[in-house]
Amino acid sequence: MMKFRQIEAFRCLMVAGTSIGAARKMNITQPAISRLVSDLEESLGFRLFNRSKGRLEPTTAGVRFYRAVEENFLGLERLTQVASNIRNETPEGISVACLFVLSTTLMPLVLKEFFKYHPDVPVTIDTCNGPEILVRLQDMKVDMAIALDFPPFAGIEIEKILKVNVMCAMPEGHRLASKESISPEDLHEENMIGWVPIISQNYEKERQSLIDVGSVPRNVIKTHTSHTRYAMVANGLGLSIVEPFAAKIWASNGVVVRPFSAKISYEYVLAYPGGGIRSQMMRDFRDAVMTVAADYDFGFETRVDEANV
Repeated sequence: MMKFRQIEAFRCLMVAGTSIGAARKMNITQPAISRLVSDLEESLGFRLFNRSKGRLEPTTAGVRFYRAVEENFLGLERLTQVASNIRNETPEGISVACLFVLSTTLMPLVLKEFFKYHPDVPVTIDTCNGPEILVRLQDMKVDMAIALDFPPFAGIEIEKILKVNVMCAMPEGHRLASKESISPEDLHEENMIGWVPIISQNYEKERQSLIDVGSVPRNVIKTHTSHTRYAMVANGLGLSIVEPFAAKIWASNGVVVRPFSAKISYEYVLAYPGGGIRSQMMRDFRDAVMTVAADYDFGFETRVDEANV
């Protein structure tokens, strides 16, 4: 049967790279490290290291096992940190997964609002794409997340924040910049910066709006993130159908945005690991998100009137 001390020795050996380094980390002798790892290999029934000329090289099985060990140790280290915070009366922290574009637009305002009432509470912002956010929520690696709406997932609860229409971004001085709104027909044979299809839930809506009217743009670039699309537009590489949050940031860099007449909307949500007990601090953070979302200044009207949907 595996013992915690054996797992700890294996992890230290993988991190340090040598048995001497691992022994120093654990404050034991080098032979003790070797014995603990050998006993672990015997319990597991496979070799974790190849031993050649006094050197240890992780086997493929050893690397696979280390990944699982590291995942569990991260959870254990989290528990250790929480216990230390409780002992030392350190304020409880909050971890929030967030889309890249929201981390630079909505989130700073949320933190300013939250810190009015909890100035000493540490907040960790984990920026990642939609699929990664779902994994973090299901694995309970974060307390909550702000993301694009998604279909129901086991173990995740959501609360809607706001719904906004997409815009069309173009370089300053582009021939379409004089129009009050951009239609799918306007994009025919234009260079476009788009989504990587497997990442975006809205890719199909955008693509279908063009297909419906026979508009065929030149998809010169596809990328994962909103800021990247804005940056490509700013450098004159094409037009893009974009979310509206980052428009103010990129306006000073020569990007013009106009309403997109196809009326494609994005809905944003607060998401939580299902069944969890939410502390007062988490409820206060949620209230800060709702306050900022309700009053967010896009610089132009883009919100969807739910009564007219």
